[in-house]
Amino acid sequence: MKAASYPLARQQDFTSRVNGRAYRLRIATPFGPPPASGYPVVYVLDGDGYFGTFADAARLRAAAGMEIPHAVVVGVGYPAEDFTGALGRRFLDLTPTEPDAAEKANHSFASGELRYAGADDFLEILTGEVRPRVAGVLPVDPAREAVFGHSLGGLFVLYSLFRRPEAFSAWLSLSPSIWWDNRTVLKGEAGFTAALPALARPPKLFVGVGGLEQPEGSPARMVDNAVELSARFSALSGPPGWRFASRVFDGETHTGVVWPAINPLLDFALKDA
Repeated sequence: MKAASYPLARQQDFTSRVNGRAYRLRIATPFGPPPASGYPVVYVLDGDGYFGTFADAARLRAAAGMEIPHAVVVGVGYPAEDFTGALGRRFLDLTPTEPDAAEKANHSFASGELRYAGADDFLEILTGEVRPRVAGVLPVDPAREAVFGHSLGGLFVLYSLFRRPEAFSAWLSLSPSIWWDNRTVLKGEAGFTAALPALARPPKLFVGVGGLEQPEGSPARMVDNAVELSARFSALSGPPGWRFASRVFDGETHTGVVWPAINPLLDFALKDA
């Protein structure tokens, strides 16, 4: 039986000049024509797992319901047979620091060589290598580019926002692993909030988490960490253009939260208000 291919999508593999590693892009063509400024773009991390779902939602809601603008969805992943084959690679790209030995012992489920602390390189790959490749095949609007990450991807989104807040116009952090390396990501929060009023292009930020992500006694504090961070951001008085939204998706687990979150995330990223 012949393998199926995703309709109206381009697949492009490349080896990064930054870290010498291979990546796979899946680029979904919108069903409608671009505006004069080009299509907005949503970059989906862990694209091996989430690309198809995001692309379907974005294209059908724009074409059939005219609920959101036509947008390009880009899945950023790896040349692996399936999502499980990409698990080891994501630890390198999505983490900002090296974990301790006890945490590393929890990652035996991932195949292949496990490395960490490659988030800075991965952000450079997204902005310097992935972005030009997408712009080379479809007309896109560089002022309207969002990035989505879940779990470690949500951690990466927060870490990168704090370091380079103008790299993307919208930052979508779902179930962020704030607990990583003793919550080291939060060391960048104060610098971001101090710099926010002077930003020429203030970003938008969405933080979400599933209501069932924190079993009693869980040291990761998935829900508490997300809610506490959201409370601080909600209290910020940012410049014009700054927008923040958060949501606890009641009844949803760490894995299951992605699907009910997709439409609110797309609305936040693609609608102007």
